[in-house]
Amino acid sequence: MRQSPRRQLFALLCLPALVITLTARIDAGEPPSTLALQEMVNDLKAELRIEAVVAAEIVTTNTLLVSVQRVESDSRTFRMMFEERFLTSVDRDELKAIVAHELGHVWIFTHHPYLQTEQLANMVAMRAVPRQSLERVYGKVWERQGTKGDLVRFLGPE
Repeated sequence: MRQSPRRQLFALLCLPALVITLTARIDAGEPPSTLALQEMVNDLKAELRIEAVVAAEIVTTNTLLVSVQRVESDSRTFRMMFEERFLTSVDRDELKAIVAHELGHVWIFTHHPYLQTEQLANMVAMRAVPRQSLERVYGKVWERQGTKGDLVRFLGPE
């Protein structure tokens, strides 16, 4: 069904407001919507040249805080699951680093599944985000877990 020119114009005028609203929600300290997360996943997938389907999902609990896994019925489709409470503790740059890291795992799964490491996932992520954002994320993860890790082990030497 074809939309009228008036409806098309209205949709085009509303798009910037929608984008600003989604960005504001990510920066406001409340969990972003699934739509905003999916948009970020899609943008970073394109930047990292990842062709697999990756669906973003907000869950109540995730022991890993954020994780990605293959969908059993389709080896080219992945689910990226974000713990809702953890999402409220990260800013937009940190969220982008988290998504880039998880997409790093997807890239490895689709290219060299036997080389799955945190450091390699971060090397892929650093094609799209700065190391400093990943450092802040690891700090928050370790604080939440009550542990301290080795940044060089996870990110490689500076």
